[in-house]
Amino acid sequence: MKNWSAGMQLVTVIVYVALCLLVPSGIGFWLGREMGHAVMFPLVGLAAGTLAMCYGVYRIVKPFLQEAQDKGGEKQVHWPMRMLLGGKPPKQD
Repeated sequence: MKNWSAGMQLVTVIVYVALCLLVPSGIGFWLGREMGHAVMFPLVGLAAGTLAMCYGVYRIVKPFLQEAQDKGGEKQVHWPMRMLLGGKPPKQD
């Protein structure tokens, strides 16, 4: 059952990313057609969707990274993710 839960989380992230990119872009295409700016509105919609997607995926993934850091120590979560979560840099040997 644990693998099923991980699979559903992955599907959730994929659907979220697709909707965040397609819906604002689609609205931008519609507005561009209605207002005569065929390029500007879809690009603005894509940019807004990309920003929303990045923030949303970060919010979805952050609890899992925190759990991995708490369970396995600092070795399980690599330095770039620890930096994003506000962790300390690794000690140099």
